[in-house]
Amino acid sequence: MIKLFSNSYCPNCHRTRIVLAEKELPIDTVEVEEDQIPQVLLDLNPYGTLPTIVDRDKVFFEATILNEYLDERYPHPPLKPGSPADRAQMRLAVMRIEQELYSLYFNLKKVRRKTEVLRKFRTYLESLDHHFSMQEYFIGECYTLADITMAPILWRLTPERIDTSNWKNLEGYMKRLFDRPSFQRALTENEQMMHH
Repeated sequence: MIKLFSNSYCPNCHRTRIVLAEKELPIDTVEVEEDQIPQVLLDLNPYGTLPTIVDRDKVFFEATILNEYLDERYPHPPLKPGSPADRAQMRLAVMRIEQELYSLYFNLKKVRRKTEVLRKFRTYLESLDHHFSMQEYFIGECYTLADITMAPILWRLTPERIDTSNWKNLEGYMKRLFDRPSFQRALTENEQMMHH
């Protein structure tokens, strides 16, 4: 059984829970408060970062790395495209989503004056709406780790009072992501409450 150190509000942890749910892997989740890192986690991961997993006595952390590990270790269903070029495109997409969308989200959470960050956020979402006018998922018609990386931030738009109703293509994409059984199984009680 995989041990997952996770936080129920953390979008990076959410990504990993989605991967685990897609693979239908049994997990033992240890809920960690971000300001109270237990010694057992620090003994496994000197950075104390979340998510962290232990699988067969091997420790992995950093969501992008451990999600790729999980996809390779447990290959069904595959969460990467088949061709080397498409896999490289997916990795570039994950990197850009982390650098652009995740940065915007975390900036929005920490700044008091949100006007400029919200403007940048809306510009980014508008570009996504255009992107999804041409394809079903981030890398063509294939659901991948890029979509899994995108999903937790998109889920958090409503609680941040970001209205997506002007972007029908983006809303269609969000519905495809959120309707997946794995996405629903991966939601914590706190994440479910974000939409109530």
